[in-house]
Amino acid sequence: MNLLEPLVMKKITILGTTGSGKTTFLEALFGNIEKNDVARRIFGEISSNLDFTPLKYNNFASSTTTISLNVVNSVIILTRFNKVLLRKYDKIETLDFESIDSAFQVIMNDLPGQDRFDFMQDIVIKGSDLVIIMADGTNISSLEKIVHYLEMVKMEEVRKNRNIPIIIFINKSDLRDKGVYLGRETAERIVFSLIVDRELVFYETTNLDANCYELPLTIIFNYLAMQAYS
Repeated sequence: MNLLEPLVMKKITILGTTGSGKTTFLEALFGNIEKNDVARRIFGEISSNLDFTPLKYNNFASSTTTISLNVVNSVIILTRFNKVLLRKYDKIETLDFESIDSAFQVIMNDLPGQDRFDFMQDIVIKGSDLVIIMADGTNISSLEKIVHYLEMVKMEEVRKNRNIPIIIFINKSDLRDKGVYLGRETAERIVFSLIVDRELVFYETTNLDANCYELPLTIIFNYLAMQAYS
């Protein structure tokens, strides 16, 4: 396989509340990623006069809030004997390309989780080929928000007239022993009490062990590879 040829591009959108571990999830998979932080600055006492400026250009000592929109666009997904390899472009030269079954590029969008930034989620979810929903397994509000994200996906499916695959990660399972982890069963009860027309698979995960993502990502990326080469 010649990786110098243009690769099929797939868009992946990651949704989740603040503290669900979206950014740490990306870093667990790919190492350090470039973050695009934005500060909301308020001038004087007029709170409606807002200027959104990248933090690196911000001369103000403090801001009222921050938005983090992280985009990882230098990653290719390789499949070999049904096993998925995730590689950044700067780490692919050591692979045996002759044994690669498929390769496609992904752009991964990690969106802010606060309710007031839902407008960004509504925009970025458009055109998604896969949606990853991450929930804080220690926070009931985060689990309840899964329903909202599923409704957003449904609206995009109707708009595009096609199905969008979804993975749901119930994160922070490492806190189970501390008695604060609500887990997959709680999430399933919440979601399936309100959504009955969709098959969904929930995975319990922890960012302390990136290997826990291997099976679900292998399954879903093999599915995307089949779509890319069909």
